[in-house]
Amino acid sequence: IGGNIPGLNVPAVAGEVFSDVIFGTLLLTLAYCVVSSLFGKEPSSIPFVSDSVKDRMPTIDMFDDNGQFVPRESREDKDKDDKDKK
Repeated sequence: IGGNIPGLNVPAVAGEVFSDVIFGTLLLTLAYCVVSSLFGKEPSSIPFVSDSVKDRMPTIDMFDDNGQFVPRESREDKDKDDKDKK
């Protein structure tokens, strides 16, 4: 970062500090996930990341009785139909 962009003079120390902060954040996140998993708790309290992961991870609800993947739109339609029947 230090001086690689024309017209922007950023000291090399700033780039080093930025890299250290990112590395420290990654280490803390990894430590949190490992400790939570060891205690049998789902590590779901990381801001921004946890919700994104939950949206992307497959669950049993995403598959029909034959093991075929069911798109989200179809699942939502089925959920509405189930609620209407009650």
